[in-house]
Amino acid sequence: MGIAKRPKLATSYSGPRAGEREAVSLDAVCRVGDGEPFAVAVLDLDARGCRVRGFGAAATKADPIILTLGTVHSIVARLRWAKRGSAGLRFDEPLSEDRLAEASESATPAPPSRVIPIRRAP
Repeated sequence: MGIAKRPKLATSYSGPRAGEREAVSLDAVCRVGDGEPFAVAVLDLDARGCRVRGFGAAATKADPIILTLGTVHSIVARLRWAKRGSAGLRFDEPLSEDRLAEASESATPAPPSRVIPIRRAP
């Protein structure tokens, strides 16, 4: 009887995504299992999942994550990857078009990039 192995976390996603994600800026609340809720920011969203910033909880791919988006009620998701305070979540059940539209409408527009390209002299 050894110690059960936990699923490994992916640090990035390199495979094809099922759908296009919409860049959003949305405040949400996350809770891992029966843990304490904590605030996160949703950065992109589609019917099957989202990317959040501010995810600092200990979680494995098997742990249920309850995500509450604005006026959309709780959504059960699973961790796909985590890196530097950001995380990718996949919803257990895809959001309906109505729920996705409701979440997107309650989001504020994503801020424009503040990165300025620097041109080097030839």
